[in-house]
Amino acid sequence: MAENLPLHNTKWVLEEIFDIPVYHHTDTAYIVFYENYKFSGNFGCNIFFGDYSFGKKRIRLDYLGATKQLCSDMFTEERFFKAIKYDITHYYIEKNNLYLLYQLKVVCKFKGITISE
Repeated sequence: MAENLPLHNTKWVLEEIFDIPVYHHTDTAYIVFYENYKFSGNFGCNIFFGDYSFGKKRIRLDYLGATKQLCSDMFTEERFFKAIKYDITHYYIEKNNLYLLYQLKVVCKFKGITISE
């Protein structure tokens, strides 16, 4: 039986947001959580970063900022931004998938890729 990937130091590539599959037309949308309670990622065009706290299935993301490029496809960008900034309260990991939730509803689903430190 495969173990769950760790939250930290895994590149979590966005697969679904608000139950809509994500098709990566330009840059890949992803998030990485670091052991120093920082996170960073890419909304699909713009890079973002912030701080987080977590414990027992709860997670709080304190979004700090992002670059502000205008991109050809802003659909995923705008929805991922909204989720990261406002909608995340819980999480769980199932094998190589990370689910970020607002209360009990899945907001974002990610597939994990192990990264080297």
